[in-house]
Amino acid sequence: MCTAATAITIDKRPLKSTMLQFVHGFLDRLGYALIGAFFGALVGVAGWWLYGLAHSLNYDGPGMDPVLRHWVQYSGAAFAVLGFIFRARAADAVADTVSGILHFESDEAPGRAASALVACVTLALLIAAIWFTSPSLR
Repeated sequence: MCTAATAITIDKRPLKSTMLQFVHGFLDRLGYALIGAFFGALVGVAGWWLYGLAHSLNYDGPGMDPVLRHWVQYSGAAFAVLGFIFRARAADAVADTVSGILHFESDEAPGRAASALVACVTLALLIAAIWFTSPSLR
């Protein structure tokens, strides 16, 4: 009679460690979702100002939706979902959106360089962000 030996392996990691990894991963995703919601809300404010109130340089029409809450709420929620799903890759979506807005406002194709004014404003915002977030520069 032929007998087959079956090897049964049991995961030696304790259940508590696996649960902690799950909770850590979930909290990590929630953190990215909060970051996405914050920057999405900023994109929503820019969209409200430019297109909701029709202050755009290139948009010739009535304001799309003058309610700030709608722009912030929907934009923040969209980027929060992207942050939860894609984690750090959601920053690429925010950057692409801001780049698209800047290129539309400066009336140039996405492959061309930004105008000097847009470059100066972007540089000033970057310097201000570094200044106010770095504790050693204050």
